[in-house]
Amino acid sequence: MKLWGRVVSVLGNKVTFAVESKEEANKLLELLNDGKPEAMLHVTDGRNVSPKQVRKAHAIIEDYRRFWNEPTIADAKRVLKDAFYYDTEHEAFSFSNTDVTTARKFISYMVTNAIRFGVPLSQSANDIQDDIDVYMYQSLKYKSCVLCGKHAQVHHIDTVGMGNDRKLVDHRGKRLIALCWDHHAEAHQKGWPTFSQVYHVKGIILDPKTLNDLGIMTYKRMKEIDDEQSSASRTSS
Repeated sequence: MKLWGRVVSVLGNKVTFAVESKEEANKLLELLNDGKPEAMLHVTDGRNVSPKQVRKAHAIIEDYRRFWNEPTIADAKRVLKDAFYYDTEHEAFSFSNTDVTTARKFISYMVTNAIRFGVPLSQSANDIQDDIDVYMYQSLKYKSCVLCGKHAQVHHIDTVGMGNDRKLVDHRGKRLIALCWDHHAEAHQKGWPTFSQVYHVKGIILDPKTLNDLGIMTYKRMKEIDDEQSSASRTSS
């Protein structure tokens, strides 16, 4: 069942929600008598989508239209929205009256799938995506250059040492970014501070689970390094 109302307060992990209808509250009370049912609270953003976000979204939709060879942008938009609703279980929306958060989620969804399926974007996805950390992660996941979308390798921003076999490097706690060969070479040539300032990109630190899931560093290698360090520590003490 859906309940309409307002969030009154938040204390720790407890949210107080006041419903508009006493009848709805009574229906909820009946459910509570049978236990503690799970619920999802959807809070509307309250801010209308910006013209800039609408332009971004339509530019990406046009890129998909060309890639799919759809006859009109309306056709491409319908396909993308239907996929978004299905994959995220988001309710239907219109750009004419949606909020900032919904628009941001839809743009992020389109950019992520463009990276995943190799849809060429007319603008750098780095300039389109509002959530830079999500974009950096997705680029590493799908091995797509954050600047041009070409096949990428993992670029280490933090020095790992000359001659080190990258398969044996401890990637934990190090900033990583996905760059194609050309941009990888340019980053080395310019130096990271200059490269980062020119292209407005940054690296991200991945947790051990993500490093393993993306195939960057296995749990086995992590354990080997930890065991080696533990052994060295015992020897020196």
